[in-house]
Amino acid sequence: CIPFSPSPHYLNPNDRSKTNWFQRLLSLFSIGLAAMMCCLGVFGIMEQTELAEIFVSIYMILFSVLLFLYELMWWYSIDSVNVNLRKNFGFMYGVRGKALYLIFVAFLVIGLKNDVSVKFLRYMTGGCFLGTGVLMLVLHYGKRDLLSNYEAPTAGFGNPV
Repeated sequence: CIPFSPSPHYLNPNDRSKTNWFQRLLSLFSIGLAAMMCCLGVFGIMEQTELAEIFVSIYMILFSVLLFLYELMWWYSIDSVNVNLRKNFGFMYGVRGKALYLIFVAFLVIGLKNDVSVKFLRYMTGGCFLGTGVLMLVLHYGKRDLLSNYEAPTAGFGNPV
């Protein structure tokens, strides 16, 4: 696999179809969401004095790294990372599971205490996570053709990537 080339199972560079374009956009947007949440978690650690809020911020960083690694598997598969992610977080490998994960994380982000100085980032991140999760659920149940070629990465499971 050429570094940073899309995985043939998900993002075939020769496929110019509407579904492929939409899934690329969704993947890049999810990577941006992961970066936003990681920044919010770092800001939360720097500004919090309560131990519970620091733990919530650490969880936010961990959840953002999980989302980033999952999305990375579509663009550049790493066998050992993919095997571990799939073994421990298999729910992410389907549209519905990923959508519910994004909705869960949205409420984690929105539920931060109001003393975070970057309220705009908090609401923007939470709103984008919630919106993306709901959009994915609506597409999964209502407009399946946009996600018709959505397949989980198979690196490390004996199938070539």
